[in-house]
Amino acid sequence: MNYIISIIRALFRHRWLILLGTTFFTLLVIYYTRHMQGGYDVKATLYTGVASGYNLESDKRTDWATVQNSMDNLISIMQAESTLKRVCLRLFARILIQGNPDKENNGITASSYNYTYNHLKNSPNGAEILKLIDKSSEDKTVANLEKYMRPHRDNYIYGLFYYNHPFYSYNALKNIKVQRRLTSDLLDISYSSGDPGIVYNTVSILMDEFVEEYRRIRYGETDKVIKYFEEELKRIGKKLNLEEEDLTKYNVEKRIINYIDETKEIAAISKEYELREQDALFAFNSSKSMLEELEKHMDSNAKQVLKNMEFVDKLREASSITGRISEAEAMTVSSKTDDQTLINEKTRLSEIKQELNDLTSSYIGHKYTKEGASRTNIIDQWLEQTLLYEKAKAELQIVQNARSELNDRYVFFAPVGTTIKQKERMINFTERNYLTVLQSYNEALLRKKNLEMTSATLKVLNEPTYPISSNSTNRKQIVIAACAVSFLIIVALLLLVEMLDRTLRDASRTRRVTGFKVIGAIPNTSPSRYGGLTKTYVQLSVKELSNSLLRFLTKRKSPGVFIINLFSTSDNSGEEELGNLICGYMQSRMLNARFITYGVDFNTDSTQFLLAKSITDFYTLQGEDVLIVAYPPLSTSNIPSALLHDANANILVASADRGWKTIDKQLCEQLTQQLSKTDVPFRICLTNANRDAVEDFTGQLPPHTLLRRIGYRLSQLSLTEKIIFNLRRKAKEAADEDDDE
Repeated sequence: MNYIISIIRALFRHRWLILLGTTFFTLLVIYYTRHMQGGYDVKATLYTGVASGYNLESDKRTDWATVQNSMDNLISIMQAESTLKRVCLRLFARILIQGNPDKENNGITASSYNYTYNHLKNSPNGAEILKLIDKSSEDKTVANLEKYMRPHRDNYIYGLFYYNHPFYSYNALKNIKVQRRLTSDLLDISYSSGDPGIVYNTVSILMDEFVEEYRRIRYGETDKVIKYFEEELKRIGKKLNLEEEDLTKYNVEKRIINYIDETKEIAAISKEYELREQDALFAFNSSKSMLEELEKHMDSNAKQVLKNMEFVDKLREASSITGRISEAEAMTVSSKTDDQTLINEKTRLSEIKQELNDLTSSYIGHKYTKEGASRTNIIDQWLEQTLLYEKAKAELQIVQNARSELNDRYVFFAPVGTTIKQKERMINFTERNYLTVLQSYNEALLRKKNLEMTSATLKVLNEPTYPISSNSTNRKQIVIAACAVSFLIIVALLLLVEMLDRTLRDASRTRRVTGFKVIGAIPNTSPSRYGGLTKTYVQLSVKELSNSLLRFLTKRKSPGVFIINLFSTSDNSGEEELGNLICGYMQSRMLNARFITYGVDFNTDSTQFLLAKSITDFYTLQGEDVLIVAYPPLSTSNIPSALLHDANANILVASADRGWKTIDKQLCEQLTQQLSKTDVPFRICLTNANRDAVEDFTGQLPPHTLLRRIGYRLSQLSLTEKIIFNLRRKAKEAADEDDDE
């Protein structure tokens, strides 16, 4: 509670500083906002059709996440730096082209034109840039400005957008607000500026530039994708044609009509030849074995027949004809000529057989062998088996040759099949790749068509309108805010100083800073401080202080006198002046009081003082009732403990306008250690105190005017105390003051 009271009293003490400071800052704000004008607002509404519009790419269900993403993209494009840069250049060009220095023209005020033209003309390269302005075409002017614009600090057009220009800078244009209206397809665009023509044309240009920027971004990426797919389709289609032509050429070179059917036919023929080879081999081996067995039963005469040259020639001819017949019969394809030849061969073979039989019959000498077997039968059998043997041999040779040729066909068809499959796989892969790219190409075309529909739905629902009247300014709110903020800042600074300041100043702060009680406060005795009231203030404060000291004079000390010790922590604290005032007041009350001080009445450097057990050791009493002793500052000399214990009151004299330093704290701690074993009171008396600090002890000081009475009661927080105006009482108090003087 004491802190709250101290804070309130501190604020009340600085009331004039708070009031004047707040008033000063408020007047400054009022002065600098005297030309403040209200801004002009322009609003427009854009229909997007993102949520409810027809979409070729989606089904009937609405993906709200996609819708929100699309709306965010539209808002971001509208507020993008590139879009605002084009708005800046087009607005700048339009003002210079359509503006008029004398009157408003096409919604462009004369003030905005003059400001823009003079700003450009006074720039270092103003004349050069003015040549870029084509009065006949706004688009050409914008193109010229874009070419001239370079990222350099000295480039006027670049600085126009990136510096803090009130109309064309990015910092000004990014204040354009774009907001979606609830969950609808509508975007609300609003902008405020100090010039009606600027704000109107800015929003109008933004609507056009946004649609163009949106189309550039969306069509740009889609056209690039479509172009890529077209190039890929051409490349893959050309590759597919080359691969198909290569496969066709390969089939022609290898004479392949249908690889699968041909390989199946070859496999069937191979199986047939394998069976025929087995049959031929079986017949060959059988006939060979039979010949060997028959030759064992032949005699020499029969064997000579076999060695006869004519017989051998006939036999060879029969073998050759048999081979040809077997080869002809093995052929799957035949003609009439081949059939006639085969018949002739068989006829000739029959003739040769007959001739062989005749030869064998003519050479046989005996009809039977020694074993009793018929020679004619053996020769006939041998001849028959020989022909069968030659036939089987010829058939085996033919089948083996066919198998050999068939193996060559296998060797031929094996790599051909692998190559054909590889080429077919490549063609299949290329074809699938072509179909995939074709599908992506169709999707890209569908995407482009959908973007065309989406862009077509971007429509300005509410066109921007030219503002006629400006908005009301918030100057009143600014002034009120400045007044409140300045008041709070001043109060906060004062409270901060109040908490950190260690100047003694008054009784409450002295007690909080030092920890010691305060017995009184004496004002500055200089007549210039309070004029004719200084003497009155001093008398009243000394009276209050002396009365407080008299309460401690209850028991005489060892010399038989009442002793009041005055000391300080530093020089010029006012203890001598205070001692004289107290002594004078007590003498006026008919008390035998005397004031003695160091360096005049006693020597603080003498042995008697330094080792004194009582004041009589260095001073001779002269029958005083009250002795007021002023000791040197504690920072320069030590006071014997016996002298402190032998006093009725020890008063530390401190100037109220001095700060309580660390050395003061240490000196007082040493002094309290000396007084720790005694009940002698230790107090602080403030000198050079202001009137408010003195009134804490004396009550309200004159003059007793109405404002002074109210101010005093407020400083004491006597908020509900009744104020009595008594003229007689007031006159009596004034007379008493005159008598005291």
